[in-house]
Amino acid sequence: MAESLILVVNPGSASRKYALFADGKNRATINFEFVDGGVVGKVEYGGEKYPKSYDDSDLSNVSRYILPLLHEYKIIGDDETLSAVGIRVVAPSKRFMQDEAVTDDIITALEGVQQKAPLHVTTVLAEIKHLETYFEGIPVITVSDSAFHSTKPTWAWHYGIDVDLAEKFDILRYGYHGISIESVVRRMQSDNILQPKTIICHLGSGSSLTAVGDGKSVDTTMGYTPLEGLMMASRSGTIDVSAALAIKRELNLSDDGLEEYLNKKSGLSGVSGSSNDIRQLLASEEQGDGRAKLALKLFVYRIQQAIGQMAASLGGVDCLVFTATIGERSAIIRSRILDDLQYLGFNYDKQVNDDTFEPKEAVNLGTSESKPVMVVATDEAAEIARRAGQYLASRATN
Repeated sequence: MAESLILVVNPGSASRKYALFADGKNRATINFEFVDGGVVGKVEYGGEKYPKSYDDSDLSNVSRYILPLLHEYKIIGDDETLSAVGIRVVAPSKRFMQDEAVTDDIITALEGVQQKAPLHVTTVLAEIKHLETYFEGIPVITVSDSAFHSTKPTWAWHYGIDVDLAEKFDILRYGYHGISIESVVRRMQSDNILQPKTIICHLGSGSSLTAVGDGKSVDTTMGYTPLEGLMMASRSGTIDVSAALAIKRELNLSDDGLEEYLNKKSGLSGVSGSSNDIRQLLASEEQGDGRAKLALKLFVYRIQQAIGQMAASLGGVDCLVFTATIGERSAIIRSRILDDLQYLGFNYDKQVNDDTFEPKEAVNLGTSESKPVMVVATDEAAEIARRAGQYLASRATN
């Protein structure tokens, strides 16, 4: 029987990431970045890395290179064909709370929410249209980044606004990073280390916390869009709408301009005035940069506040988990967060924390008298491949 080959697509604003999965196992990755006025692609396959340069002026159409690269490096054989393409979708709509194959109806629905969240929908919409062109005849599956949060109780969905208006216009707290959180939960269940009341801290360029009760989402810090919640690399996080409108007036911004300001010119970048990179900010802080110090303090403080918030949602907490780029790599940020969490029963081993960087297996940073403090690697690509395969299988049996 032929292997199931699924191409995973995870488009971002600064990169395009693709991965090929064969029967659930990662066979190769292809990443594109814009460097020095051109596009650089990097293929990783069979333990080797193959860089390739292109003359493109941006990343918008790099999906046309995927099939040629897969054949050029003999990643797929001449007799092999893709079973499906799975793409992560971040969109504020009940329609996108489940996984679906792309149809004209899906495209229309995405175009309908594009105005509501242009920064989060425009890229994925353009990518889908390219995929349909370059992978003609291969089903493209939209994998919902919000679906994991469908188990939240009613009150965790709502803002303090008219319920009829909220339902009519889909203005609800959908939550995101669900693919990442589900990946971590699945791994912890497999290792038999998932606790009944677990708080998962997904800390990267986008950051959120999720309260997980008995393996299901109870609440999460992100809301209608990924802007709500924690302060992030370039996103403000939660902000008083009147303060946002004041920014709009003072800078003479359009609605889209305000959204771009809060999403791309705020957060660590905006507070520090210099960088959204944790490593650079730590170096600047050491050199006496007061704004870098404030940015890092605010980042940690908002996370500590949110841990308390998620503990309240769960009625307590049994385990704290760090995942994603900062969560898996930055011992100093983890230590700063944990230094003030003794009141929740968390104490950590400094040496174990310092030695933990992108662990392949789950690591417990907690001391013998502490509740578990875990560092668990997320694998969004594998989860997207699994979900796309699951969708195909469910359609085959119906």
